Amino acid sequence: MKDDYFYQTDDIPPIDNEHMQDLLENPPMLCGDEWDCPEDFEGKKCRCILSVFPHETHYEHYLKLVKHKIESAFVDLIQKDN
Repeated sequence: MKDDYFYQTDDIPPIDNEHMQDLLENPPMLCGDEWDCPEDFEGKKCRCILSVFPHETHYEHYLKLVKHKIESAFVDLIQKDN
């Protein structure tokens, strides 16, 4: 089952950095509206997230990249104003 594989801890596939870069440029969209996106069996992730990321660690890595991108853009904006 896809949900089980997303959360399993053995045999985690390597992160595809090219795929991550593509996702940063073209972020995944929710498959439902904000409050009605179908959850996985764990009740943690929207099913569309499971369809984009092969493993939970990939999703967590993506979130870190998004955070870094936003923080960098914010710092650049501040520096631009000075």
